[in-house]
Amino acid sequence: MTAPMTAAAAVAGLRQQVIRQVAHLLPAGKPYALVDFPNYPNVGDSAIWLGQLACLHALGRPAPRYVSDFGSHDDRELRRRIGNGAILLTGGGSFGDLWPTGQAFREAILQQFRDNPIVQLPQTLHFHERASLDRARRIVNAHPDFTLLVRDRRSLELARNEFRATSLLCPDMAFCLGPLERPLQPVEPVLWLSRTDRESAFDPLPDAGRRADWLQGDASMLRALTWRLGPLSRNLRIGRFARPLLVRAYGPLAHRRLRRGLELLACARAIITDRLHGHILALLLGIPHVLLDNTYGKLSAFHATWTSSITGVHMAKSAEAAWNLARELADAAAAAPSPVARG
Repeated sequence: MTAPMTAAAAVAGLRQQVIRQVAHLLPAGKPYALVDFPNYPNVGDSAIWLGQLACLHALGRPAPRYVSDFGSHDDRELRRRIGNGAILLTGGGSFGDLWPTGQAFREAILQQFRDNPIVQLPQTLHFHERASLDRARRIVNAHPDFTLLVRDRRSLELARNEFRATSLLCPDMAFCLGPLERPLQPVEPVLWLSRTDRESAFDPLPDAGRRADWLQGDASMLRALTWRLGPLSRNLRIGRFARPLLVRAYGPLAHRRLRRGLELLACARAIITDRLHGHILALLLGIPHVLLDNTYGKLSAFHATWTSSITGVHMAKSAEAAWNLARELADAAAAAPSPVARG
């Protein structure tokens, strides 16, 4: 049985595991691309993006020669900028058929860039339909130099059973952000960070703490600008002006979304969440929390692989059990010295 460890010690160890894994897959001195910027409000995907950049910086790699989102991606420009360099596909939870847009983009890259090494940064794998898995297998197996990083042992088993590509276990890229300071003092006992999308499997108990999700609240002039610049960046005549503006907007957008998520989590002394990055960001902030699973076991698989021995982290099988655990964690946190908030 693994000995208990603090969140801070676990985060430091998981961060180093990610950095070591990526170091072996991205040779120094060659241009590379990082594609699939998450140009939508989900805080967790922005945490992944910023963690990827932090990992590359820790490795001493220069900035990617090419970046793109769904709306701005241009195969011709990608080839022009990196030649036969590596293509990094952003990590997350879209490898499968639950979120088909992300999978279609990934499969298109694998088909169009067979002469480039491609690395899929850490993903959770899940397929509902056998036909979708069969299609993915044909495309993955046809690529001669594809490496697949996965975030949990169940995904690793699926990958090694179905694909010929090298499949490796790796923690989530958001761990490369390292420990984070609370942006706010807690003002309420418990927050339910609860999914409001197709992965939701539990409803919060009525009258049991505040409920929120982090898919809302992202409207801004900067976001509107990136949505306009994306299609323009693919235009031969004006893309050379539009693309640099678009790329410069990615960082501020991701940081703004991450800040919004951190402020949401920091408002409470304890968290209940069925979002994987609610779990990961709560660890980075040092906030005790309780996990509920999503529809296909993503959180329980990740927790069993990486975080089951961390103090202050619990897995619950029902909303009622989660609420009771979270109240105990909140009471313990209230009795402890107050965290220091810094802006």
